[in-house]
Amino acid sequence: MKNELLSLYKILSPYPEVKGVLEDLKKKNFKLAILSNGTLDLLNELVESNKLNNLFDDLFSIEEVKIYKPDPRVYELPIKKYKIKSDEITFLSANTWDVSGGGNFGYNSIWVNRHNSVFDILDFQPKNEVSNLTQLLDIV
Repeated sequence: MKNELLSLYKILSPYPEVKGVLEDLKKKNFKLAILSNGTLDLLNELVESNKLNNLFDDLFSIEEVKIYKPDPRVYELPIKKYKIKSDEITFLSANTWDVSGGGNFGYNSIWVNRHNSVFDILDFQPKNEVSNLTQLLDIV
């Protein structure tokens, strides 16, 4: 059952607007990256199978630091790579704990709330929330 569940992660599909939004952001010269608790192999498979590999500048995996988000060492990965400040990163997640972790680290965290949920009671509340990634284009 574990292997079956893991193999399902390899065939996840993005929401319909994702590719177009990523293309629009790329045209505006934004650097695009994934920062994930997933393995680099899994991330590469997902990006390639969904034909998004030409859109991302980097795929960051917790494998580099051997600890899971929301540990700050994970959020530090793009900071170190690009030699930038945390507030120069716009970070999106559908997971409230991840939005909070990134926000506490100093990212401009945005909650992707596709199902009109209530944000968990955490020590960080995002100032921006989107229900669809096209709304991101009005924020950045």
